[in-house]
Amino acid sequence: MENILEIRNVYKYFGSFCANKDISLTVKKGSVHSIIGENGAGKSTLMNMISGIYQPSMGEIFVKGQSVNFKNPNDAAKYGIGMVHQEFMLFPELTVLENLMMGYETKKLGIFLDKKVARKEIEEICKKYHFSLPLDEHVEDLPVSVLQQVEIVKVLYKGADIIILDEPTAVLTPQGIQGLFDAIRALTDKQKTIILITHKLNEVMEISDYITVLKNGKVTGNLTPSEADEKKLASLMVGREVLFNTQKKEKEIGDVILSVENLVVNNDEDISKVKGVSFSVRSGEIVGVAGVAGSGQTELVEALFGLRRPSEGKVSYKGEDFTYASPRERRCKKIGYVPQDRLSIGCSVNSNLIENSIMGYHVAHGFKNSFIIDKKEAKDFTQNIVDGFKVKAGSLNNAVRSLSGGNIQKLIVGREFIQDNDLLIIEDPTRGIDVGSIEFIWQEIIKISEKGVGVLLISHELNEVMELSDRILVMYDGKITTNRPAKELDEQTIGLYMLGGASDE
Repeated sequence: MENILEIRNVYKYFGSFCANKDISLTVKKGSVHSIIGENGAGKSTLMNMISGIYQPSMGEIFVKGQSVNFKNPNDAAKYGIGMVHQEFMLFPELTVLENLMMGYETKKLGIFLDKKVARKEIEEICKKYHFSLPLDEHVEDLPVSVLQQVEIVKVLYKGADIIILDEPTAVLTPQGIQGLFDAIRALTDKQKTIILITHKLNEVMEISDYITVLKNGKVTGNLTPSEADEKKLASLMVGREVLFNTQKKEKEIGDVILSVENLVVNNDEDISKVKGVSFSVRSGEIVGVAGVAGSGQTELVEALFGLRRPSEGKVSYKGEDFTYASPRERRCKKIGYVPQDRLSIGCSVNSNLIENSIMGYHVAHGFKNSFIIDKKEAKDFTQNIVDGFKVKAGSLNNAVRSLSGGNIQKLIVGREFIQDNDLLIIEDPTRGIDVGSIEFIWQEIIKISEKGVGVLLISHELNEVMELSDRILVMYDGKITTNRPAKELDEQTIGLYMLGGASDE
């Protein structure tokens, strides 16, 4: 294989902080090259330099043997480099075709959009690389797995030969992940090159041809899957052995704290997405919810935290009717919430760490002075989160947008876990974070349940649901297909329920 991309002795400084230190690596044409490392290890900074968002402070980047100096992503695109970001860059109100054309419009007579020509070109790309996209459907109506394909086809349409995928499987189901891997293999068969950023070591071992490990901005390993295993990779990433041992102890399960009866919830188009769901969560119990994306989990969680009004049914909390309680009322009654969408719902990216940390806390707990926020108290509370959940941040006064995605996730998780809640509703708590942090957060979830906190865990990571849950619910097409103790279920059985192939009914 010939070299398509070379990084030679690259450094990147932000003020006095060095995010990348003397990084050198080679990417071969037609390969899958995985870049792994802890949150804050420098992966995103490196990818942003390759894709033209940042420029190196020192060092050189070569594409197809030619030294390049990208001023912006358009420069990188001219050299065949495209990046699919972890947070999708799509316009929900536009169709798939319109999103794909955005910024790369085909025109007739120099002024009119030529959708016919664009459609033909995009259909040819989809056929060549085995993608199936509903070009006339609106993006807001599509599941995550299809949006992932839209983003990949978008960079292909712009002529990308090197495709950077940033945490592409973060919210995909096992079936969606295998579909993505099939697409990646189809791309590399046609001599496209994939740079994969991920924290999932089993996926790295399955799909990669080459692996580069980063730690504290430096390369700690360049190797192939045949030279490594998951334990070795984890050790190179975090500097110690990582044991995914949840170490669950025997604990006492208390009384019902959350009760859901015949709940019906519609989406924004008034289509029923939750269809007569009933279940309960007890104090000290971890109830996991598994299901293919789009099975109603999102609408269920929104109804349980007061973000969406149910059309039928009842939600009770500690015996009190909470069906139509507001998010503020729920927080004041010690209900915490970790949302799946950490950027739009979980935080304010333009506000600093302190402001984000006290969101919700100021409502549910308040400060010594009920009229003025005590700055020292707010700072100390934030510092406890940063220290306790190992959030890598230059300053508490920095905007949250300056953090890596994984560190934003740890800040949000820490904010909710530290508030002495009685019930926690948690969506994808380990999305996009490294193996060491996953291990830590799993143990924190177990610890809070052992203290008597009820936990409703909604996760697209089936392994996470199985490892942590005392009881597992599976949703399919808006209904619960099974509600059983975790010890009675295995991965294959859960997968069958997720696809609607079985039902306790």
